Amino acid sequence: MKNLFSLLFMCFLSLAVLTTTAQDDKKGTKSGSKGKAKTEKADKKEKAADKKEKAADKKEKASDKKEKADKKEKADKKEKAADKKSKSDEAKEKAADKKEKVADKKEKATDKKEKSTEKADKKEKKAADKDNTIKPAPKPKNDDGKEADASTKKKVAGPDKQIGKDEKGRSIFQGPRGGQYYINSNGNKTYLKADSKL
Repeated sequence: MKNLFSLLFMCFLSLAVLTTTAQDDKKGTKSGSKGKAKTEKADKKEKAADKKEKAADKKEKASDKKEKADKKEKADKKEKAADKKSKSDEAKEKAADKKEKVADKKEKATDKKEKSTEKADKKEKKAADKDNTIKPAPKPKNDDGKEADASTKKKVAGPDKQIGKDEKGRSIFQGPRGGQYYINSNGNKTYLKADSKL
């Protein structure tokens, strides 16, 4: 807007100068000294107008510089504020990461404690189970290898299947889990070893 105003001002000023000089030239030819005085006045006016114009241009340039400086300063302030904000955000992220790491360490430590206590509990349980395990009843030493009578066999064997006889003539039964046994003269089941199975 200022540029347009100054341009219009210069146009009007130059028109005014041209018209006055043209009129002075006409008058100057008619009247000698009066014409010179008028041309000198016109020159002075023109110079004064040029000075005013230059002063106006200087003011305009100064105001433009000031505006540019203000804009630059505002932009710098915004940039600095954005930098501060990003730095504070980074600091917050770092703090959050640290907290996360500390929480992870705590969690790992508690997991380790739990695992170690679980291991200790398992060991204790194993030891207790070892002590409390039911040991198989010792085989009667007076087992003569003879077989029990038929009624005892029926009672003891129950639904188990008779699968054959061994070389001593004893009836061999197969238990529900696949174990092979015979019923001795005392009426007890005597399981066969793996190498003597049928």
